[in-house]
Amino acid sequence: AKSFEIEIFKSVADGENVIRIGEDVAQNQLVIPKGTLIRPAEIGGLMALGITFLRVARLAKVGIISTGDEVIEPSQQPKMGQVRDINSYTLSALIQKSGGEAKRYGIISDQFEALKEAALKALSECDVVLITAGSSASTRDMTAEVISQLGSPGVLVHGINTRPGKPTILGVCDGKAVIGLPGNPVSALVNGYLFVVPVIEKLLGVTPKPRASVQAKLTVNLSSQAGREDWFPVKLIGNRELGFVNRKSEIVNYEAEPIFGKSNLIFTLASADGLLKIHPDATGLSAGEIVEVMLI
Repeated sequence: AKSFEIEIFKSVADGENVIRIGEDVAQNQLVIPKGTLIRPAEIGGLMALGITFLRVARLAKVGIISTGDEVIEPSQQPKMGQVRDINSYTLSALIQKSGGEAKRYGIISDQFEALKEAALKALSECDVVLITAGSSASTRDMTAEVISQLGSPGVLVHGINTRPGKPTILGVCDGKAVIGLPGNPVSALVNGYLFVVPVIEKLLGVTPKPRASVQAKLTVNLSSQAGREDWFPVKLIGNRELGFVNRKSEIVNYEAEPIFGKSNLIFTLASADGLLKIHPDATGLSAGEIVEVMLI
């Protein structure tokens, strides 16, 4: 070829390898609506537009109070009848993962005035208050009474028809959510997913989206009490590279294997990939059924 000529080896379709004006973002287009969670892709889009500053919602501050004379710090060696504090740390991690800011108020003894004082302090400094333990029906149960005295209207629900987490308390005190979670670690964390995360998202103004989930084939029969919502931790078995998130398809690449254990055994959740829900109108699920597993 001559110096002023080019040689073309194949034909080119009209528009091939060309980004048209407005193809990515059109003029006057709303690129990120209010309530959008800023992910890596959104950050990339903002940088492409030269937008280096953005007004965002303040992190929701969540106060966590652990109660119980038997509860000690994880760094301590437990004596007979003592347990290490698990809940305030698992809940702190969940809160931070969900876009909140966790503030621990330590371990409070089973003394009404001490718990009330800690709860009032947390309520004055935070947007949400969590109190773990003390919400099972016993003579030492003070959580509901404390919440009822923090502000109006106080306790809205004392006990839910869910397993795990039946003794959960839901309240609102002077416009702020106050939640009493069971002391058992699995119950506390599962109900953290169910109740605490949505509250944080509401405070952040995040537009609700479906929870990430996968379909899987149940490996064993699961029984449930009619009228009660049951949640089971499950392990997903299969080729993870072929898994589909939020995909409604007949192709199922996972098996869901329930992890059985009492609600005070935290490693049942540590070993789980997700949670399987049995609806209140069902009495169980059969092996081989296709189920939806909420990823955690």
